[in-house]
Amino acid sequence: MRFDFWRRWSVRSRLMAMTAIPLAYMFCTFIWYAHQSRLSEVRDEMAERGPLVAKVLADSSEFSLLAGRYDDLKLTINGLLKSDASIYRIEVLDAQRRELVHAAARGSGEPEPRAYEAPIVKRLMWVNMLGADGKPYVKDQRSGLTVETMGFVRVTMSPSAMLLKQTRRFYVELLVGSLGLLACVLLAWQLAKGLDGSLQASMRALREADAEKRRLIRKVNTVVEDERKSIALEIHDELNATLIAARLEAQRIADLAGEGEIRDKAQSIIKLTLGLYNSGRSLVRRLRPEVLDMLGLDGAVEEIVRHYDSARSGCRFTFQAGGDFSRLESGIGISAYRIMQEALSNIVKHARATQASVTLSLDEAGLHMLIADNGAGFDPALASQGIGIVGMRERVYAFNGRIEIDTGLAAGTRIAISMPIQ
Repeated sequence: MRFDFWRRWSVRSRLMAMTAIPLAYMFCTFIWYAHQSRLSEVRDEMAERGPLVAKVLADSSEFSLLAGRYDDLKLTINGLLKSDASIYRIEVLDAQRRELVHAAARGSGEPEPRAYEAPIVKRLMWVNMLGADGKPYVKDQRSGLTVETMGFVRVTMSPSAMLLKQTRRFYVELLVGSLGLLACVLLAWQLAKGLDGSLQASMRALREADAEKRRLIRKVNTVVEDERKSIALEIHDELNATLIAARLEAQRIADLAGEGEIRDKAQSIIKLTLGLYNSGRSLVRRLRPEVLDMLGLDGAVEEIVRHYDSARSGCRFTFQAGGDFSRLESGIGISAYRIMQEALSNIVKHARATQASVTLSLDEAGLHMLIADNGAGFDPALASQGIGIVGMRERVYAFNGRIEIDTGLAAGTRIAISMPIQ
């Protein structure tokens, strides 16, 4: 049995459950307590009334039993049965517990399993007025009291009438409690509806703000990449062309000067211009990787992996790619390339790994990237503090992608990225 079914509920359903479950528990507790209280009252009433009725009837039956006036005793019993609906049956027994008189109520109530008994006693008081010699004895009057059990009165009670009365009271309490519960549920429904509306509006505002932030990030990244491309073109077309012209002029001066100091200075200028040209080419590749335009994302990533693998950093890199990357949008391609640059740079700089693998695939679901290493890892709680990781996340979220970082101290790092494509 799954206990996470509530995750599929709406916000309103969850709010209603949070409110209704405690209310239902309190209502059931109240009903149970009221029912048990009514039953306890009936039991206590029966336990108190049964012995009292038996005692009163036994005290009032002494003369009738002594005189043998059983009809009068039966009339008294029938009158008592009519006046008290909680009495089910009354029996009068002799000293040997033989039945002398009995009467039962004509109702349809159920008797209690136990009966209450009280003895019918005969009390004789005597006074000895004569002495031992038969003469009146005045000085010390001797008297006494004789008590004799003549029979028993057995009373069987029936709680049906009292239960009916208490049941009616219980139904009234149940009706009042149900109306209160209904009012609370309706109020909770209105509150949940209002809260749900507020939460939905807040969530929509957050989604719109998040979508706006992602659009802004994409626009900023696009502007930055366009500016990088423009700067790279300026360096390539203007600065490098000027350096080439300066190198040719220096070479011409060296050829015309022959041997001497002028030729040496011209050769120095050639070396300087060549160094500046190479630096410009390197800067152009960093600003706008030409290999990305020429080879596509898979080829550009493979070039990075090959560069780091041959850099003798102590870590061996492997690369796998699958899919047709020619249909990949330029914006996603450049963002994925920058993400790969940052991830591989972190492995070389910080991971102290000996093995690293890069997997790149493109299918109908989107672009998938997996970078894993066996390095030192890092504390996941500190992942949000690194500018590089934050930049990777922002680039992924800008295209509604998903990034998962699985790492730990001395546990290596695994970064899985998925970016949907149009």
